[in-house]
Amino acid sequence: MFDLGSGSVGAVNIMTSENGGLSNDQIADMLANKLIYISDDAPEPIRLQAEVFKDRVRNLAQYYIELARKEERANICAKVREAGQIELANAIGRL
Repeated sequence: MFDLGSGSVGAVNIMTSENGGLSNDQIADMLANKLIYISDDAPEPIRLQAEVFKDRVRNLAQYYIELARKEERANICAKVREAGQIELANAIGRL
């Protein structure tokens, strides 16, 4: 038999959205928070440097998330156009 025991999960972050999926900002924040943890006990200069780095990572992630979504829409538009649904493709392209 397996003895799974018990343990601590630690901090759990939950993010929700209304009327759709998560925004680019929310996803970028989730990524930055997952990649970079800044201890409350870190010395002030190190903490400030880590916060600047975390913000840069977040901005970079947001840029590529936006780019990925645009490219996904472009691919969907191309497939819909290939299927002969020009008006639908144009509507998707305007999203």
